[in-house]
Amino acid sequence: MRIIAGRFKGLRLPSPRTQGMRPTTDRVREALFSSLGSAVKGSRVLDLFAGTGAFGFEALSRGAASVIFVDDDRQVTHSLVETCDALQVVDQVRILSVSADQAVRQLTDSEERFSIAFLDPPYGTEWVPKVVCNPVFADLFAPDGLLIIEREDKAPELAIPAGFSQEFGRKYGDTRVEIFRYEGADISLSSLK
Repeated sequence: MRIIAGRFKGLRLPSPRTQGMRPTTDRVREALFSSLGSAVKGSRVLDLFAGTGAFGFEALSRGAASVIFVDDDRQVTHSLVETCDALQVVDQVRILSVSADQAVRQLTDSEERFSIAFLDPPYGTEWVPKVVCNPVFADLFAPDGLLIIEREDKAPELAIPAGFSQEFGRKYGDTRVEIFRYEGADISLSSLK
């Protein structure tokens, strides 16, 4: 697992061996970030189910202002702390070692708002609907916020979360990536590939 572009290009990320971890492939991340383009610069990013942190670290590498990583596996969060130290991005990162639903509650309670949120839970779980159907989930998004969901292609059809419109959906092997835009957003995703 490596950073594809930006100031940390080529850096290999440690991959803790934990059950259910399936890092986003370089191919999928490259296509996704090419599609996001300038929306990443200066963004506040939420990386739920962070795992290796590949999405969040890629976003930082490409100019994101900050990232909050969320993962409830202590081995994973320890690895994320080490990577932050190595990249000297501690001042741009916060790591929450809690479940995704706990993080949603904590972050909405503290009135955090994000430009981009990325959900990539372990395949075969019900985490995506559980998180996005939470009535306060939309409160995490800035008016121009983007929700990116990576999930197993054979998973059941996902209902569009309340307050969002689907901008993009594409299959990459056994993976499906979908991008939703929070209502009122002015980011154009017409360049999606």
